[in-house]
Amino acid sequence: MDDRELTALAAAFQRGDEGSFKLLVDALTRTLIAMAYRYIGDWEWARDLTQETWIRVYDRIRRYDPARSFRAWVLAVHRNGCLSHLRRAWVRQETTPGDEVIKELPIAHHGRNPEEDLERSEFHRRLLVALGELSESQRLVFVRVDLEQEDQKEVAQDLGIKPATLRATLHFARKRLASVLRQSEESQ
Repeated sequence: MDDRELTALAAAFQRGDEGSFKLLVDALTRTLIAMAYRYIGDWEWARDLTQETWIRVYDRIRRYDPARSFRAWVLAVHRNGCLSHLRRAWVRQETTPGDEVIKELPIAHHGRNPEEDLERSEFHRRLLVALGELSESQRLVFVRVDLEQEDQKEVAQDLGIKPATLRATLHFARKRLASVLRQSEESQ
């Protein structure tokens, strides 16, 4: 579904058409789950965060401005929910029953190198921890530009900052992340 159709459905939902909400959920849920997974690295949490986003959207639909893209609005609501989740201290420390057993299981390689899978998984974990070391603006810019690969000009416009400010923020975020990741690697 394109942005125009999503925006029309959102406007209909604002007017009380509950069926439009279901269509919006059907159209965007897979995208939101995939986005949350990129942040969190856990499918269960990704689904939970997506449900929380839809609850927020349902409760706050009156705040949505139909003159703007509904997709962009939902993605911003979802991104904020994912980042809030990552900031919670207990998330970084949480383990679920069986985590240790799962770590011990051999990884099916399906044509890939299991050592590379392990390294990638470890880097992902360290990156999530390192993201917690960035300022809010650095984290937001880094995630949107480098992880979500959004256009820098669009991100700057969406955040209400100059493109030069965005580039500087991104530069310092990358520099800080590199430093934190280097320190975590040296301490291992």
